[in-house]
Amino acid sequence: MNTIKNIEKKCAVCGYNYHYQKLYNDETFGMRDLDTRPPGIARTFMHLMVEKCPKCGYTNYDIRQILIDFQKSELDDEHYQLILNNANINFALKKFMLIALLLEKRDAKKAGMSYLRASWMADDSKDTTTALKTRSKAIHFLELSLKDEDNQNIRLIIVDLYRRISMFEEAYDYAKYLYDNFGMEDYKRDILQYQMQLCLAKDNLDHTMLGNYSPIVKNNN
Repeated sequence: MNTIKNIEKKCAVCGYNYHYQKLYNDETFGMRDLDTRPPGIARTFMHLMVEKCPKCGYTNYDIRQILIDFQKSELDDEHYQLILNNANINFALKKFMLIALLLEKRDAKKAGMSYLRASWMADDSKDTTTALKTRSKAIHFLELSLKDEDNQNIRLIIVDLYRRISMFEEAYDYAKYLYDNFGMEDYKRDILQYQMQLCLAKDNLDHTMLGNYSPIVKNNN
């Protein structure tokens, strides 16, 4: 059973107490998107993942936790303030953009995943410009993360990110490179073949991992 509860938490930066919502027992049915976005209630209430203090504007996945080497002056940064005070940015999108910004110099993988989630919120609010920008930032930081730790799942996400921003050649070539050289499990190779088919069709839409595909591989000769 899925339950949303209100929990009072104290902001780690300013000490302000506020009630935040948390989703418990997020049982989901269905197939994830190719970029790992979940289906069902987890998709609907994803915005609850990030908590933003209504007083000082600090954001974190848990508002009670302070980020490593955090300085309060980071909240006064011009870029942070522009996002925080922009009334035209959807509230869910804003939270993911803010936490991604704070994570950029701390954890490339978490920053990349936060920008990816921001792109989902941008999709939902029909903000195509921000969706493009956040996916591009997600690619940058996820690729940076691979220098510290190789991760096949992150590589699969990067393929989808290139395709979603219509960089079909780059997405195809990267998928083909992974398919030929990384000895991935069969289901991951199936996903890569599906991605290659979508690239050949110049399809930049979201698709689930349960796609109808056939093993089409471009002849590079």
